[in-house]
Formats: sequence, structure tokens, C-alpha cells
Amino acid sequence: GSDTPADTNCWERQHFYPMWCLYYLGTRPKWESCEDLDESTPDFVMNENYLDYPLCMQQRLYSTLIREPVERAISHELHLEALKDTGNHEMPKKLFESRLAMGRMNYMTWALSADLFADNLNKASLVPGKMHAEVAMDTLSRFDFIMELSEDVECDAAILHFMGLGDDVVEPHMNAEFGKFEAKWHPPQPRSVYEEWNNLDKEVYDYAKRLIKVDCEFFKRLKNANSKPRYHHLPKNLAGI
Repeated sequence: GSDTPADTNCWERQHFYPMWCLYYLGTRPKWESCEDLDESTPDFVMNENYLDYPLCMQQRLYSTLIREPVERAISHELHLEALKDTGNHEMPKKLFESRLAMGRMNYMTWALSADLFADNLNKASLVPGKMHAEVAMDTLSRFDFIMELSEDVECDAAILHFMGLGDDVVEPHMNAEFGKFEAKWHPPQPRSVYEEWNNLDKEVYDYAKRLIKVDCEFFKRLKNANSKPRYHHLPKNLAGI
């Protein structure tokens, strides 16, 4: 486990494990059925490590934020290096190396499929392949909402509207201490290497973009027709991967 302080956005630790909480994947509880999910989890469930299976789409809405794979991989590595450099958290070397390997190579494919193929103790060592990418794309096709911020603000606003989260797109924020580290850090590998490492994620990302394009047209037309939010009363299961 980790001794991460409670004031670092690690609330509801049973069900919300973002990367900065530094938990080992093996410590995270797992629900075995959708009935367990309803009984044991709050209305809002977020797992920034991987998507939980079974998918309980009759009980929950599913949404995710995607990002261009190479930019995400470099940013992922930057955040891990910043944590290690600033001394805000004590990260064991083995855990750092495990997180770094996951974040560098096809992390989106891994996150959308790993829970189907490995138990918690073995997830970190699962190396995604073509089969995992196919599962990831199939899973995305069943999500209620897929977003990519900074692409189409009108689309983002329409999706947030129908999720019942308001119409305002949240602007990115920057931690001052992190900003200082970012200014002096440079990726240790050329961009071409990150592109090679994330070949599966590129395929999944391109597929997700096609889904977003179709969804955006639908949601924008629906919103322009003055339709009211339909899902504000339902539990949300959002996963930023």
C-alpha cells in the first residue's frame, strides 16, 4: 500500500485510485458481479488505473476521456518523474519502474482490457497485444460517452449537458511546483520511439475518434433541439485513461 496523505485527491480509496495515490494494483478491491457493485460502491466510481469488469451498463453510465497516445505517454512519464523529483511522495523503485513501463507502452489498450485477462497481482506485468486492442475497441463502442477535450468545445459542452454535469467545459489547471519541473524536463527518448511503443494505442485512439465524430453530431443536434439532460439522476462511472 501507500501512506499517501488524505488531502491529495485520494478520497474514497476503495474505489478511486488515480496514479498519484501510488497504490499497488494488487491492493485494489474487485467486485465480482453488478449486484456487488450496486451494494458496495458510491454513485461515482473512478479508476484511473484500469477499467473494472464486469461492465455493469444497466446500472451505470460509462464515460472516458481519451488523449493522443504519444502525448499521453510523454505526459504520463513526466508526471511520474515529477513525483520522484519533487519528493512529494516516497515511491519505491520497483513501483516506479512498473508504473513507468505501463505508462510508456499502450497504456490505453492495457487499461481497457487488463481486468479481463489478469488478476490484480498480475495486471502490471500484462503486455498488451492485438487481442487486447480488439477488446479495447469493442468496449469503447459500448461506452455511453467518449470525450477528447480541446478538440470540439461545442461537442464537449453537449456531452456534459446530457450527462447532467452542466454545459461548461473544465479548463486544464497547472500546479506551480509541477510547472517548474516540466520546464526543465525533456523526454529521454525521441518521439518516434514513443510512437513505436504505442502502436496499439494509436489504433484504438483512431477508432475512438471515429466514434466521437458520430456521437458529436448526434449530441449537438439533440442539444440544439433543446432536449433536456436525460441522465442526471443516474450513477456515473467515469474513467480517465
